[in-house]
This record gives sequence, structure tokens and C-alpha cells, in this order.
Amino acid sequence: MVGALVVTLGLSFVGSGAPAIAATNVSVTQQGFTIVGDASWRVVVDTGGATGENLNLDIVTHRRVNTRAELAAAVAGRLPDELDRLRTPVADLTRNSAGRLVVSVPTATGVSGDESLLFGSTGVYPITVELRADETVLGSTVTFVHHVDPDDAVAAAFEGTLQVMNVASLWAPPARTATGENVASAQFSQQLSDLTAAYDDETGGAFVSLQADQVAAAGSEAFAALRTQTTRHSFAATTFVPLNPSAIAGVGLSELFASQLRAGEDAVSAALGVTADRGVMVIDDKLTAGGAVLLRDVGVRGAILTPRAVDLSGFRGALDSALTYRARATDGSTILVQGIDATYAGVLGDESRSPLARAVLVGAGLVLQRESLLGMGKDLSLVSVALGTDDARPANPAVLQQLFRLAGSSPVLEVLATPRAAGSETTGDVLDLSAGTDISLADAKSQVDELTPRVNNVVSMLTDSDPRRETWPAMLSTLFSSRTDAALNAALVANLRSSTKALVDALELPAAANFTLSSRKAELRLQVRNTSDTTLRAIVRFRSSKLKFPKARQVLEVPANASAEVVIDVEARSNGRFPVSVQLLTPRGDLALSEPVTITANVSAIAGLGQVVTATALLVLLTWWAHNWRSKRRRAVEATLAVMTVRIVTDSACDLPQSIIDQYGITVVPLTIRFGDTDYVDREAFSPKEFWAKCAASPVLPETAAPSPGQFETAYRGLLAQGATGRHPRAHRRQPQRVDGPGHHRSCLRPGGAIRGRHR
Repeated sequence: MVGALVVTLGLSFVGSGAPAIAATNVSVTQQGFTIVGDASWRVVVDTGGATGENLNLDIVTHRRVNTRAELAAAVAGRLPDELDRLRTPVADLTRNSAGRLVVSVPTATGVSGDESLLFGSTGVYPITVELRADETVLGSTVTFVHHVDPDDAVAAAFEGTLQVMNVASLWAPPARTATGENVASAQFSQQLSDLTAAYDDETGGAFVSLQADQVAAAGSEAFAALRTQTTRHSFAATTFVPLNPSAIAGVGLSELFASQLRAGEDAVSAALGVTADRGVMVIDDKLTAGGAVLLRDVGVRGAILTPRAVDLSGFRGALDSALTYRARATDGSTILVQGIDATYAGVLGDESRSPLARAVLVGAGLVLQRESLLGMGKDLSLVSVALGTDDARPANPAVLQQLFRLAGSSPVLEVLATPRAAGSETTGDVLDLSAGTDISLADAKSQVDELTPRVNNVVSMLTDSDPRRETWPAMLSTLFSSRTDAALNAALVANLRSSTKALVDALELPAAANFTLSSRKAELRLQVRNTSDTTLRAIVRFRSSKLKFPKARQVLEVPANASAEVVIDVEARSNGRFPVSVQLLTPRGDLALSEPVTITANVSAIAGLGQVVTATALLVLLTWWAHNWRSKRRRAVEATLAVMTVRIVTDSACDLPQSIIDQYGITVVPLTIRFGDTDYVDREAFSPKEFWAKCAASPVLPETAAPSPGQFETAYRGLLAQGATGRHPRAHRRQPQRVDGPGHHRSCLRPGGAIRGRHR
């Protein structure tokens, strides 16, 4: 019935006016919090070593406080009227081994007695403990107890207990340092130690939020103690790099938030062997409508707001820490929110008070909050108080241990064994979230947008095992963290710029040079130098208007502080001196690693070049010949027109439709078409439509060779054998006919019967 708590109560008042004995500090080091009926109240008092025959210890009860506001006034020194006083000579009291006074105070309910201390009905009562020399107060302190009438204890059991959910968010600045390493913070390690120290087999659990990048940096061994407590705690993960959902939504990076959240959950699962609960997140920043929509979209149904987040979001005074509220965005979507109590947070973090004093003040406030909730008609089974510090970091374990024991002795308070924040029940009103856009990350996004293409390109130069493939993108993500500062961001940007530039500058091409090709096909060899301490990859690109490179781009891997040779196939089309442009690119191909270097190719002795005549050159020759022949023979041909049989001969470059060929009996001599190393006969190997389809699918462009003079001779002889005797200069006179097809070929049947084809 009477709980004993072992540390110092810190609400002390030092009296003055005793001429014989100096003033002293008086403090309570142990006390019971709950008094049921007329049970004795046990208290241990430290009088600072004061001694004397005329010293008395007065225990004074004041009228009960009914609200948390009255409790705060009493703490500030505005105590209610005195209800009863019990005086005991110090000489009659027992001292413990530490020299402190051990007092067992009889109590009475309703009727005062000379040997007992009077309490009224059930409620929270301030008690003043005074050390006096005769009537002079040498020192005093104030504490609180919860007196419960036996009849009210039965009613309290029926109404239920007020459930307390301790919220502990373990966080620190990002683990990523300015140079890219992932280092666990000493702050994070201390918080982890405080969390595990606060709990034992007799206490409840906490709703624990873990900053994932710090978890990964600390390693699984750091969580050995916490793993033994996983059955009593509920766990939530932050995004891997701590991100503010409202600010991330403001710059349109929802996908980044989702991927970082998955990475955070994976890190917590790897360290603790538990599945992090995505249903509820602890938020320490302003929550806007955009942030709430983002949380909802990634599967988060509720948020626990720290006192700072409550203030920033405009909810101060509107939230009862025991209730959950439906926060509404402008699009009508909602998310459940619950606020950590700011008053309790201030008490938990008040280092000027002893752990016992803080625990007693929080306990007294919880009892009064329970009465308030019952007065509002709330079902206690649906509510739980969110208890935590100002920034939700774990409270002092000594304070929590005192509070847990105090709650364990109370018939109206309960620390949840496995706390779980509400993700579906709402017990409070509907609140409207701010519709404003959080643009605090706009500058960071501009920097990341500028750096990302460069980082991605340089990352593609690294080998698969190089840690910078993960480190550099992580450094970019850290720029979006809500827990970085300007100095860290500036250092991250500077290091990314310098690190990527060093690798871009590390690969070198040789200076301009000459090389000789003595055959149609040959190999070109170049050395690429790597001056860095790591193996790098790059693309070597060759360009020339006169030379052909079947594989104009080649990926090259160059060892650290060494050179590598690139060997590229080259084909010459004619003799001469031709410039070749050589340039290094990242494997992604989006970033040039060097300015183009020009080398000169000396080409000579191309075998069989005289036999390789383009179709265009042959057509020009035939046209010239036809023009001159027509001028000389025009009259003779006209005179003999009646007895001549005319035929038309052309090559397949004319691209005439088959209907025209059939209509006029035109003889088509096929060109030779080469794809790579394979030759095809035009219109025999494939139709024009099939030719264009093959062009679209082939990695190399085709080459053409005009029919040889022998092929034309064979065609002419065949026509002569069929009775052809000549060509009439005005035969089949027609207007020019346009024939359009793939590649925009135009062929015209012109007056005089000559056929000319042109590809454009």
C-alpha cells in the first residue's frame, strides 16, 4: 500500500530567523505516494545534518488540489490553506544508516486526531515537511500524495486505470559525416543506455522510435541489451536519414521519403530482429497538410507529436496528451495525431529537481488528468497518456524508475506493458492542419539537383565493390535531413564536388598523334592513363567523317596508377589524311571526362578501291554518257524509230515501284548492299520494305556498291537477244512522277525515257 522511492525530492524552502541554529536544506529522499484510508504514510527526510534538543519536524497537510493548474500553482509556492499539522520532536525519530530521519505518519480520514494527520476525501494533497527550532522554520520542502478513500478505491477499480505510454525517440544528428563515413553518435549511444537502464522485469515498456542511420552505424552488437527487452517495447523506425515529411512533401520528394523509410525499417530489423511498426511515427517538426498526405500515402496512419511539433503545428492548448485526434488535410484526408504532454516533458527534463521530486509531480498530474478525463465522459480503456521529454529523447532512467514504482503502487495508474500508439481509434476532436507549403528544403533540393547527374556519372566509373557507389548518393540524401546544420551541408557539398572532380581529372588521353593504315581494315591502339588510387571505368569514343569504326564506343577499365590499352577496329574508305576525334566519357555516357583529342590517320594502299564505285557516281557517269550519245544520235534514232524495239535499263537505286517496272518492261540491274561483313543482292535478298526494316534493326549503317559494267553488259546482251534494237529519245513521254517511300526516295520517268534516281 505504501510505495518507497529512493532518491531526493527537490522542492525545498529554507527558513530564516533562528538565531541559535543556522538554516538548513530539507529534502524528502523516500516517500509513499498512495495512501488508502487511514494507512500510515512513510517518509524519509534529510535535514542536512542539523542537530539540537529543541528541533521538531512538522508534517502539514493542505487542502487538496483539483486540477493540474492548481497543482502548478502549489509547485510555484501558492499552496492551498492548511488542513492539519502533526509535530514530532526530532529526538524521538529514528535515523537510518545515512543519518536521515525515518517518519511513519498515522493518517485519518474526515476526523482529526492528536496523533494522526487529517485528510479529506479522495484526491491529491500537497504536504509541507518543516524543520523547526521551536517556532522558527529552519527549512522546508513540499511534496504530494494521493489519498484514496476506501470506498472510492472500489469505484476507481470499476472506472479503470489511466494508461501511461512512455515515448522514447532515440535520435541524433545524421550519422553521415562530411567526408562520407557513417559514424554512430555518442549522444545516440547514451540514449540507448538510458533506455535499457530504465526498465527491468517489473516495469512496463515504451514506444521506441529509432533513428535508422545511427542504428546501422552503431552495429547490432550495440543493441544486445535492448534485444532482451524487445517483448516489452513497440518499435518504430525513422527514415534511414531523418527526414521531415512536411518539408519533403513541399519539394516533391515523396519517392525519396518512401525509399528511405523502407531502408530505415530494414536497418532496425537487422539490428534488433524485430519488424518496425510503420503505423505510427514520432514527429519533431511542423506537420502540414502536405506532410500528412505523404505519411498516409506511405502507410503511416498516426503521428506522435513532440511538444515542439505541437507548437509548430499550431495545436498548443488544443491537445490532451491522453487523446488521439483526427488531423484533417485540405483534400479531406486525415491522420491520427497524439501529442506528448509539454508540462510533463518540462518536469522530466528539470535537472534542478531530484528524480523523486520529478516522479511525484508527474504522478500527481496523471492522477488529476485521469479525473479530468472521467469528467469528460471518456472511456479510460481507449486512452493512454503520451509521456516523454521535450524532444522525445529517453528521460533520465532514475526518474522513470521512480515513476514506474510510484505507478505500480497506485490503483488508478498503469504503465503499459507493451505500448502501442493509436492507429485507428480517435477519442478527441477533429483538427485542421496547415495548408501552407514547407519550402525549407528548396535550397537543398537545388544543390542536390545540380550535383546528382555528376555524382551518378562518376559513380558509374567505379567498380562494383567500391563503397563510394553507396556513400556518395547517401551524402546527397543527408542534405535533405531535418537534423543537419548549414556547416555540415556546406562540407558535404564541398567534399562531393572535390571527390568527383578528382576522379574526372584522373583519366588522361595521350596528346595528339598520327597513325598509319596500310589496308582497308586495321586496328587503332591508344593508351589511357589513370592517376588515381582506384580502378576506374570509362568509355572511349572515336569519331571521323572519313573513317568507319564498327564499334565507335568501347568501355575500358584502367587499374589504379597505371595505363590500359584500348584497341578499336577501324575501316578506311579512301586514301588520304583524315582527322579522328577521341574523347573519354563516363560509362553512363552523360559526362565528358576530357576535351576531345585529335589524332591523324594516314591511309594508303587501299586494295580494290577502283572496283568499289558508289551507285551515285555510276549514275552520274551514265547520265553524262547518255546526254552526249543522245545529241549525236538524235536524228538517226528518229529516222529509224519505226523499226526499232526500245528497252529501258536501270539499276535498283532508282527505287521505282514494281508496277512501273512491270508496266514499261524496265530491266533493273541490282546493286550490292553490305551490312557489316555480309553482302546482299538488292531486290533479290529482300524487298525495299524489308531493306528499311533491316536498316532500323541493324547496329551499323549499310553500304552499297553499284553493279559492275559486266552486269550491265549481260543485261544489254539479254535484251538484244530478245529483239531490242535501240532506245527512242522520246519513248514513253510522261510527266515526272513522284514516288515517295521509306527514306524519301524520288524517282522520275523523264521525257526521253532516261531514268534518274536520287536518295535524300
